[in-house]
Amino acid sequence: MVDKKQIYKKAYSLLSRRDYSVVMMRNKLREFALGDSGDSHFETFLEDVIEDLKEKKWLSDERLVSSFLNSKGQLYGEKRIWLELKKLGIGESLIEKMLETTEGRDADKARVLLGRKFKGKANSIKEKVKRRDYLMRRGFSYGVCNKLVLQDE
Repeated sequence: MVDKKQIYKKAYSLLSRRDYSVVMMRNKLREFALGDSGDSHFETFLEDVIEDLKEKKWLSDERLVSSFLNSKGQLYGEKRIWLELKKLGIGESLIEKMLETTEGRDADKARVLLGRKFKGKANSIKEKVKRRDYLMRRGFSYGVCNKLVLQDE
């Protein structure tokens, strides 16, 4: 049977490597506890541990989003960032709040990425489509992609 001390130990071990969202941590600890025993008495321990980690500011969705934006924010557009954060288990209201701080920079980021990837002007329709598709895979809106690619004319 898993006790509270073992759950704390696992949580500290996980947090020593990287930041986790509350949802991710809950899933990891649940996986750990269920793997060791078949009973479900660990649920109360689990919630106590998560609340304690949040109070101590060891577990923070805001910090995870901030860290993600610092590391990957320059590589992706708003749509891709939204999708990646949703995969991490971050709530929509927090994502909206954090993305408001980076609002309006998509065109600048896309211009920089386009300049890094492609040199010179696009001469053919095929080349323009290739550039537009590259930006769209990076999560930039259709309008931003078209505007930048058509500016190349």
